[in-house]
Amino acid sequence: ATPGFVGGLRSMMPLALLSEHLDREGPDIADGGWALDVLASSWGALGLALAALGEILADKLPFIPSRLDPLPLAGRVVLGGTAAALHNLAEGRRSDVGALVGSSGAVVGALAGHWLRTNVPRRLPIPGVLLALAEDVLAFTLGRWALRR
Repeated sequence: ATPGFVGGLRSMMPLALLSEHLDREGPDIADGGWALDVLASSWGALGLALAALGEILADKLPFIPSRLDPLPLAGRVVLGGTAAALHNLAEGRRSDVGALVGSSGAVVGALAGHWLRTNVPRRLPIPGVLLALAEDVLAFTLGRWALRR
């Protein structure tokens, strides 16, 4: 559920963190297929890290649509489910269960992130960019924690 939740906050973050982890540690199974091979490569880790960094930067721009709009939400659900499925697969567990739980977690993460960014400024005098940075840190920290469990 955690990779999916993180995907709801930052869609590329769980895949980037998983790829970095697999590049460093390797998967727990001998043959996870081409997707794990790509994730466990230095090139895969670099590409996904750059994509996650680009998303972090783009998130601060005023013209980026709401994460709850249909297309961005669908992307978060797919990427969160994919990250959770691949995380499960890398640990020798069922990827279909990971996909289902991760997709659900992505919806919860997207709703939580939206609530944070829209409701906290109404109650506390915190600039939006600081909330966005706090969300980045939360996504990164939760994602790293999920990989250590």
